[in-house]
Amino acid sequence: MTDSQATARAYKPAPRGTVLLVDDNADLVRGLKTLLQNDGYQVVTLGNGSTVVESVAVNRPDIVVLDVMMPVVDGWEALRRIRENPANERLPIMMLTAKGTEDAKVQGFTMGADDYLSKPFGVREFRCRIEALLRRSRPDEDHEEMRLPVVADSGTRFLDVKDIVYIEGVRNYTYMHSYDTRFLGKLSLGQIEARELFGMMRVHRSYIVRLSAVRGYHWASKSSFKLVLDDADGTEVPVSRKLVTEVKAKIGC
Repeated sequence: MTDSQATARAYKPAPRGTVLLVDDNADLVRGLKTLLQNDGYQVVTLGNGSTVVESVAVNRPDIVVLDVMMPVVDGWEALRRIRENPANERLPIMMLTAKGTEDAKVQGFTMGADDYLSKPFGVREFRCRIEALLRRSRPDEDHEEMRLPVVADSGTRFLDVKDIVYIEGVRNYTYMHSYDTRFLGKLSLGQIEARELFGMMRVHRSYIVRLSAVRGYHWASKSSFKLVLDDADGTEVPVSRKLVTEVKAKIGC
């Protein structure tokens, strides 16, 4: 896709949001685009910052990822142009660069960047930073959509999705597992899956996991693939065989 094609592309909402990725490294762009699309994002790409303002206006991204070192118009100038427009004041912008010096980071933050990731970086860190920036930028009225009801002494309380490591379905019930606590849920796995919660995936008929809480995986046997979760017990959750390839792509394996 050329820069002009990306700029002219009509806006279409995506389940997880739209990412504008601006980088002249074709291999990196291809890899990050696949990763983000597998996570449910729409991705618009540009090879440099010359048309970044127009692309922001047309595609209305939820976040911009800018490489610093690019031909024609580099990341610093692209960042300046985006921030010139008051309408983009709250648009999250993450800078990518091979320069990891303190001075470079200070320059980026001073010019209006929200985060700074030095190359080379891991896909898990990239994913987590994207999720964190989007979570912080979402308006308060959306917060209710990112909480799930559980049973409490007072009747009902709500858990933030970011605090849930995995959700377990047992017969007609669900249990919400945080780092070290289990809560009885008030929704079925099907109802939770239908909400298309940001960062959550149903990996098995009995389990939904928060992808950023996956810290490893292994084949327990020739037919049993399991995720190792980042909770107090290092819980292992099975993955349906037909979903193994998709799950591995989503967690950056």
